[in-house]
Amino acid sequence: MLGAGGGTGRTIAMWWVRLSACTAMACAGHSDQPPGEPERSGADKYYDVAVGSFHNGLFEDAKVQLDRALRDDPKHADSHYLRGVLFLQEGKAIVDSIEIEQCLVDAAADQQRERAEELHLASEAAFSAAVKGYPEDGAGRGRALNSLAVVALFFQRYEDAIEHSRAALGVQFYTDRYSALSNLGWAHYKQGDLVSATAELRQAIMLNPEYCVGHYRLSQVYLENGLVEQALEHAGTVARNERCPIQDAHRIEGVAFRRLAREEEASAALVGCIEVAPKSCLSEDCRQLLGPEWASRLPNGDHG
Repeated sequence: MLGAGGGTGRTIAMWWVRLSACTAMACAGHSDQPPGEPERSGADKYYDVAVGSFHNGLFEDAKVQLDRALRDDPKHADSHYLRGVLFLQEGKAIVDSIEIEQCLVDAAADQQRERAEELHLASEAAFSAAVKGYPEDGAGRGRALNSLAVVALFFQRYEDAIEHSRAALGVQFYTDRYSALSNLGWAHYKQGDLVSATAELRQAIMLNPEYCVGHYRLSQVYLENGLVEQALEHAGTVARNERCPIQDAHRIEGVAFRRLAREEEASAALVGCIEVAPKSCLSEDCRQLLGPEWASRLPNGDHG
């Protein structure tokens, strides 16, 4: 995991695979159409069909409908935004396939990672177009800016991520502020500013105590800062929640327990890490932390 204490350089963005911090997927159906609008434009209608296709998993049809919407209105912000979401989702799916479903490090996997990067660049262009099309204080503008922060984090452009996150927080009617605060805090963490990272991430989970990504990220920052008990608390919040499938929270638990000399609990947490996704790249890190004596007992056909 890059910069998170996992000690692997196998991937361009493993943290992105496990977190999917962008709230774009959940917000894809939102529109900044003013209430009481007498008649929706042709672009609006194509966009509505695209949203339906998106939520039904018909992603190629959604792209076709969005192309039609943008031919009708090249500045249609909602359509640009949903295009960005689709590109982002497709890029994430590729990285999932080579780092979570299997830990692949061959030449073909390198080509797939390049394709994932291309898709993230396409999403960045789409989100940038959406930002230009939304009203200055519109919620959609905040979502698009926050999504740009996610892409910047993927490419490890941390100053850009900070800029976009702060811009999102400056949008008056943007309501998912906890997500932008989390991205801002994570960018500070990646730059080595643990104080600012802690402040922003604490604020994120204060605004949304159920926010799994915020708890996970804060646990990593606390671990890095030597606040082991606090790291354990927040990692456990994630690891015990079935709605929070963040594999790395189990690794953090294992490392934290070990620092507290609670070896039995450390081993259980690291085994739990492997059980979440036995063939993932992160599972290899958890196996190394467990040591060779565990090889015959671990849930992977290649190791037992």
